[in-house]
Amino acid sequence: MSAKRNRPTAVTIAAVLHFAVSLAFASIPLVGLVYGTDVQAAAEAEVARQGQDPNLLAANGLAFDEHGVAIWAPFAIAAAIAALGALLLAGKRIARVLSFIALPLVLAGNALIMASNATATEKVQALFDASGDAAVRSLDAAAILDAAFAAYPDWLPVLEGIRFAVVAAGCVLGVILLALRPARAHFHKP
Repeated sequence: MSAKRNRPTAVTIAAVLHFAVSLAFASIPLVGLVYGTDVQAAAEAEVARQGQDPNLLAANGLAFDEHGVAIWAPFAIAAAIAALGALLLAGKRIARVLSFIALPLVLAGNALIMASNATATEKVQALFDASGDAAVRSLDAAAILDAAFAAYPDWLPVLEGIRFAVVAAGCVLGVILLALRPARAHFHKP
């Protein structure tokens, strides 16, 4: 009999949760890709409204359009989690072991991202205040971040809440389901 026919419901649900976590984890960077140019333009317009050169943001390494690590890292993590889900469905024992490592790391990473987002204004203002450039020190980070955030669609906060809930619940439930007796027995080498 194949592993697919004998796969316990707990393993199937855990695999589906991997796919849900993967999609949720990639959702916000995807929105950033779609709206990044508008968000950057809104931030630069606010800098100009404050009487400064809009290029000050880029000159000081502050960009709101998603690129580099901000894009490839979340998508790579999402792909890895989805691959683990596929391996779970295929009955690969290593997927269960790696899930016990990856899911808690994704959960912790998601919590760090949310905490970082919550303190973004203070961090950006501290960056501005520490600058050797008087023009940069004069910038109001809260106004710039508010302008940037306003360029995103109105439904973004809802998506962020859903993302957080899916990642948190998916990671916790995924580990629990894979730790249950039926999952242990399914992946036990005879």
